[in-house]
Amino acid sequence: MRFHHIIVPLSLFVGSLGGCSSGSGEWEDQRYAVRMEAADSVFNLGYVQQAQQHYAEALDRAFLVDDSQGIHDAGFNLATSDLRLKDYKASLETLRRVSDALTVRGWTEAQQTDLHLVRASVFYGQGQWQDAAAEARLARNSLDERTRFRAYALGGLVAAAMSDRAGLEEAITYLTSSRDEEDQTDLKELLIWRLIMDQNWQSAADSAESLAKARREETDYEAMRRALRLEVRALRGMGREKAAENVLMRLRDSNREQAKQ
Repeated sequence: MRFHHIIVPLSLFVGSLGGCSSGSGEWEDQRYAVRMEAADSVFNLGYVQQAQQHYAEALDRAFLVDDSQGIHDAGFNLATSDLRLKDYKASLETLRRVSDALTVRGWTEAQQTDLHLVRASVFYGQGQWQDAAAEARLARNSLDERTRFRAYALGGLVAAAMSDRAGLEEAITYLTSSRDEEDQTDLKELLIWRLIMDQNWQSAADSAESLAKARREETDYEAMRRALRLEVRALRGMGREKAAENVLMRLRDSNREQAKQ
């Protein structure tokens, strides 16, 4: 069984890894497979540092056996794990190494668009809005529908950070075309940004609290914290400093415990 992973949902950031089989009867090195399975298991339990180590070992194995699909899959997951640990330099280096390796093995740009999505998430995490926007635009060219929706959702967040109303509206329009539950949750986050731009503080605060609950139930805690930050922003817009400070304390508690993971 192959392990091809894609970002779900929009955790930037990046979130959970989900896999799918690419078909039976396909050759696969068993040592590579064991490392990937172990990494997937601990990643999904939230032990990202352990997963990072296993993905690094799987990537080394993929290079050893000259398996381009394995290089892509293990490299994607390793870069994502680096990102989750906020080791941005390591994530970018992993992406560079993997992209170079895939290019010399004949992979086209279209086959590597999901790597642009991870790179966009790295730049978003560093506050490099222009670079994040450029990488998200490249990821929109993906042949994979899920990658395209993730790219538009991330592009919408970048646009909001830059106060780019046109870019935000473009992302909202694209996500509206999906009936996928994850896309609809991402859409709610962008709609809150629209409410904030319109200074519709009460609706933004209410929606942000609801979104934080939904993200929590999805166990997408990075996205939950983004929702809490939006709620703080909306509450402060209303002049409700005490309420904003209470939410900020919850946010700090979550951040502090996340740093221990």
